[in-house]
Amino acid sequence: MTLDAKISGLLQRIVELHDWKFAVGVRIRFNNPSLLYQTYPQDWQDYYTKNALVMVDPTVRWGLQNTGYCRWSSLADQDSEGVFAAAAKYGLGYGFAVSEGSPMDRTMGFFARSTGEFTESEMQEGDALVKELHQMTEGFENMDPAEIAAARAIKL
Repeated sequence: MTLDAKISGLLQRIVELHDWKFAVGVRIRFNNPSLLYQTYPQDWQDYYTKNALVMVDPTVRWGLQNTGYCRWSSLADQDSEGVFAAAAKYGLGYGFAVSEGSPMDRTMGFFARSTGEFTESEMQEGDALVKELHQMTEGFENMDPAEIAAARAIKL
């Protein structure tokens, strides 16, 4: 099975089984993900980008400094810019962050929904997904350019 088929299968499973919306950055180096997959509403993506919220997002800061997973609510006291309140206006009121890998080669996932806090088992499922994506993209920078292009072209 090709890398893009493996990645697509993993992400489609989440889309089909859950009401989760997400952004997953794979193999983040120098603040740029090698691969980025999002199912967040487009208007939220636009707002987030326009307002440069990545610079003040407590989940991004947490993910760059930690591995594992945590609920957004546990980071609420670090949200001085109101990122979580803004996300809630777009139907993303509850969420959790996942971070895997070394400080110079992270894979991070940010999962959200409107219907309530995530359970421990749901967060473990998200954590397992991020770990699997990180592992299957080991050596990504040395992969065949066609394989890299196919992985970047995945649409959800």
